[in-house]
Amino acid sequence: MIKIGLVGAAKRWHGIAFSEIINGYDKDKAVANKWRPLSNVKLEKDAKITHIWSLDKKDAQEVAGICGIDNVVNEKEDMIGKVDAVLIPDDSTLKHQKHALAFLKAGIPVFIDKPFSPDIEEVRELMALAKKHSAPLMSCSALRYAKETLDLRNKKDDIGDILTGSAICKEELGNLIYYGIHPIELLVSVVGPGIKSVKNIGEKSKDLIIIKYKDCREFVIFAYEAIDYVFQLNLYGTKGFRTINVQDSNSFYFNMLTDFIKMVETKTEPIPLSETLEIVQTVVLAEESKEGNREMFL
Repeated sequence: MIKIGLVGAAKRWHGIAFSEIINGYDKDKAVANKWRPLSNVKLEKDAKITHIWSLDKKDAQEVAGICGIDNVVNEKEDMIGKVDAVLIPDDSTLKHQKHALAFLKAGIPVFIDKPFSPDIEEVRELMALAKKHSAPLMSCSALRYAKETLDLRNKKDDIGDILTGSAICKEELGNLIYYGIHPIELLVSVVGPGIKSVKNIGEKSKDLIIIKYKDCREFVIFAYEAIDYVFQLNLYGTKGFRTINVQDSNSFYFNMLTDFIKMVETKTEPIPLSETLEIVQTVVLAEESKEGNREMFL
């Protein structure tokens, strides 16, 4: 059995969803704790979250009790030597990636939830650390694994050569990086990497980003704080067009965690780190570009 540690943000949305999908949950305990389950699917893999740590130990204890996690540790480093892999869910601070250091140094496979980091150099350093210690590393927006995204990726030849398109999402936390990773990951996961530059011609809470590829194709990303939640991708090709609205969170978390488990088993990263770095560079430089609406080159 693959033993997994959950590190940080135990009661945040992603921490709960990951725990439910991998371990399942006790319905009676969920009701008693006024817990609203976030997922109705369970991973059919020989894997279990066996250890959990959170800054708030009470949160970790509650999730552990409901999702059958056997060990609540006082320090995250206490998991080292006892788990085969680590999941680090997003905690809305843009600092969750710092929890990865000790595990990467120990050669443990790590998943860092989106957004990887608001600092491009920090991403490079963590990737270098993972390589140095042969620790498989994965980080992405789960929207890459949505059933709508996978269907479009498999059928994109139906619209011919993709020439342009757009993607849109709601903005959160007052900056582009936190949620802007979603439409950019959607775009790159279908169209592919190869971004040359970004230019944000929007303003605070209203981002409008022109993405230019090395082959001269251009795409537009929108992130507006005032709109309702939406994750939409529109692509236009020589034979037609396609629009997807990502809505099924069960499928994208499930598929992402399935690929994470496969990475642990095979020691092979499912997403090239070069592609992950390009996505991070794109969203970070797009945020920086907003000051003066400058074109920023990757």
